Amino acid sequence: MVLSPKALLPLIPFWLLLALSGCGSVEEKELAENPVEPSVCEHEWLLESLSVDGREHRSRLLWKKLWRDRPYFTCDKLGYVRGSAGTNPYLGRFLLSNSGAISWPQVPAVSRMSDARDSSDLERDYLKALPQTDSLSVEGDSLILQSESGKTRLEFKRVE
Repeated sequence: MVLSPKALLPLIPFWLLLALSGCGSVEEKELAENPVEPSVCEHEWLLESLSVDGREHRSRLLWKKLWRDRPYFTCDKLGYVRGSAGTNPYLGRFLLSNSGAISWPQVPAVSRMSDARDSSDLERDYLKALPQTDSLSVEGDSLILQSESGKTRLEFKRVE
């Protein structure tokens, strides 16, 4: 007679279950507990406005003409974020809870290409603002990342 794992559970000492629950890496546990909302990562998001440390950047005609220089945000189901910070590409990682709370175990940083370009004020502010955010919400076709204090806010529009 073969017993199912559920049938064996009462036979396993509680202390053994506690010891086994510690197996696996912290990263695996965090990913299992903090999946990224799939709808967020199914789209590319173009920066519409940014506010950090009292400085504001809003979508301007120049941004619309130079799409390649406009900051954008994409992510995958493992929480890696990438895109353009305006001048250079960036890469980072975030964890998102079901409540929309964000943490940044790998702060987004520029990954300079061989034709490295100096960062613009917009790029510096964008990369400074991202890890200062601690909540994420999707409202219609807008993605909003902001800090609890409200001093840092990034708003993106979904790209179709």
